[in-house]
Amino acid sequence: MLEIFKLIRLRTIAFTAFTMYAMRFFVIQPVLDKAGFTLQMPDGDFSLLVIAVCCLVSAAYVINDYFDTKADRISGNRPVIVGKTISRRAAITLHSILNVVAVGIAAYLAWKVNHGEIVLLFLLISLILWFYSSRIKKRFLWGNLVVAVLAGLIPLTVITFEIPLLSDVYSEVVLKTHVGFAYVFNWTLCFSFFLFINMLIYEINKDIYSINGDRADDIVTLPVKYGIPTTRKIIIALIAVAILSLIAFLLVGFICTPVIWSYFVIALIIPYLVYGYSVLKNDRMKFQLRMIRLIMVLCIGVSVFCKLCE
Repeated sequence: MLEIFKLIRLRTIAFTAFTMYAMRFFVIQPVLDKAGFTLQMPDGDFSLLVIAVCCLVSAAYVINDYFDTKADRISGNRPVIVGKTISRRAAITLHSILNVVAVGIAAYLAWKVNHGEIVLLFLLISLILWFYSSRIKKRFLWGNLVVAVLAGLIPLTVITFEIPLLSDVYSEVVLKTHVGFAYVFNWTLCFSFFLFINMLIYEINKDIYSINGDRADDIVTLPVKYGIPTTRKIIIALIAVAILSLIAFLLVGFICTPVIWSYFVIALIIPYLVYGYSVLKNDRMKFQLRMIRLIMVLCIGVSVFCKLCE
């Protein structure tokens, strides 16, 4: 059982669930409350949505490990599970079960909101993740971008199922006032952007330490193509973009109280600077990857912190 938890990345599942609940209750709900609206998706249905997304994420890790056994064995950065403690057949079976559960739940929820086309999004993501692991990730930069974009879609999934219900319930209000729910989507999109850029940084950073395995498996990453020093400079540039975006987000989207400023500086900007310094100084891989994971949590944690400060 422990090996299965390692394979499906229990820690990542917990972060995915945290992100979705934070978006619902600490971003979308407060924004709707201020406009006089309320959430329409039942809590039980939302929990099913979280399970569906977590199943997709887990399935992605399972199939990625299935195709990555050679590269992981050579790089030695993480233990090889598929083909060693869990058979390749069992891994494929688990991957299939997780995808069926995810798409099945999505189909049910899409039917509940009367937008059956939403289930196609889950089917498309499932297919993309398969092709990512088998083909796309071997192409220069495409693998990193696909993972980052799909990670960025996690917060947007919450509002994707909420907006159709809001539009149905408040259709008369929308028609009279000509005010839609784009502003709620825009708030969620901001968090999606930060999840996207942090995941992109994480994936590029991780490639530095799997360069030997990637070369052996013909995976063309930034370190493989341009070398580690150039890759580090690209990571620093992305960190600069993230910090500048944070400052813009703070100035435009928040009431800039000393408490809010303190959170952004102490919990986000300083960790970014520490992380960037560790990348330049070639500190230990585990420290770097833990730092960027922590920053991801703290970026989503802005929503929780601001709610507590109200």
